[in-house]
Amino acid sequence: MGPEGGSARLLAGTSGPDMVELWRWEMHPGEVFTSLGHPHGTFELFHVEQGILELCVVDTVTTIGAGNAAVARTDSPHHYANRGDGLLIFTMTVAEPGSL
Repeated sequence: MGPEGGSARLLAGTSGPDMVELWRWEMHPGEVFTSLGHPHGTFELFHVEQGILELCVVDTVTTIGAGNAAVARTDSPHHYANRGDGLLIFTMTVAEPGSL
């Protein structure tokens, strides 16, 4: 996935109108993953195991350090980045509620 060897691996997921996925990410220094945004109402939960995750949703940047967690609505453009000098490892759950 990443130009420096980073990866995103799907650990578990569901299908159907209320999709949930569990991911494990590894990002090397300087790697960035950009998304145009998910369907309306989508949110993601993050837990950083190692390093510092830069999460940017639209124009709001949040940094999440090792041992910490965060929740973000990701139905807008967003990115994940490793701006540090070491390996970044985090887990992410994506929850995409079905249309009502």
